[in-house]
Amino acid sequence: MSIVLRAAAGYFILLFAVRLIGRRTASMMAPFDLVLLFLFGGIVIGAVVGEDHSLVGAISAVFTIGLMHILVSWAKLRFRIVGRIVDGTPVVVFEHGRWNDERMRALRLTKQDIMAAARQRGIERLEQVRYAIAERDGKIAIIENKAE
Repeated sequence: MSIVLRAAAGYFILLFAVRLIGRRTASMMAPFDLVLLFLFGGIVIGAVVGEDHSLVGAISAVFTIGLMHILVSWAKLRFRIVGRIVDGTPVVVFEHGRWNDERMRALRLTKQDIMAAARQRGIERLEQVRYAIAERDGKIAIIENKAE
């Protein structure tokens, strides 16, 4: 039973750690998805080199983490605050010609990061950008100024 409790605790600890690390590290996948991948790999290694070498222990831990993932998914659907805590929220870092340096510092983003995302959209000058938004998955969304 202790392996089930350690697996459940590990799920929440790793979820918290991935959220703490931030969006830049996990720019291709949501932290919610990374938790599952990290823990499954860790469980298999733990079953091989850890104190509990049993297959039953490894299977129990995998099922516990799978159930934790389903529980958190359900909680995200049922309670909006859980989704905001687990996945984060989009953050506007550039708006109408003004940088939000405080938000960028908190996300560890630079102006060069934003401009790189703009260039990928074919935008050459900052004046062409209306909004830059750090999305929940770490990607930068660029909203262009409308031609008037």
